[in-house]
Amino acid sequence: MKLRNVLIGGGGALLLAGALGGVSGCFGTVFKNLTKERTGNINMQFINNTAYRASFSYGTWDAWDKTPGAVTLQQLRLEAGTASTPAAVPCRRNAAVATQALYTRVVQTQADQTTSFDADAFDTVVHFSAAPVDSTTAALPTQGTAAGIEKLLGVDYSCADTLVISFNEDPAEPGGFRIDCVVILDNRAGE
Repeated sequence: MKLRNVLIGGGGALLLAGALGGVSGCFGTVFKNLTKERTGNINMQFINNTAYRASFSYGTWDAWDKTPGAVTLQQLRLEAGTASTPAAVPCRRNAAVATQALYTRVVQTQADQTTSFDADAFDTVVHFSAAPVDSTTAALPTQGTAAGIEKLLGVDYSCADTLVISFNEDPAEPGGFRIDCVVILDNRAGE
């Protein structure tokens, strides 16, 4: 077997550098998510800037745990123009509001098999309703929906941070609403 030197022209070098740059970007995200310390809690607070009740599920889990591991599931019906108190949830590698990944993990781990489970607030989108609070359609999307969001530990937040999630009307979005997220960093030294 002969060992040969391979010369790459300027165009080939640019293509190779571009290909490696794309891989390292993805690799960087994975590396940060896998290596960030996960102890304690994060806080999640919700602000409903819409004229309608928002009903949704949110939680945290470790997507890299394929057993599948535990998920912390919370559900909320948040009235129009109000904010929730911050909720402390375990700091895990994934934090989501109404996503397919959260939905799948909840079903796989049977976290939906509790007496307090709100089936009308469990979906891959956030529901917005104008129905009376005591009606059977109070959590159904009578006014529209917002696509869910997912944030990653080490990329978007660290343990002890606060995720402030706001719901806003946005006619440009498919369901007429959108979710925005701001992370308030924990002020621990060295983070």
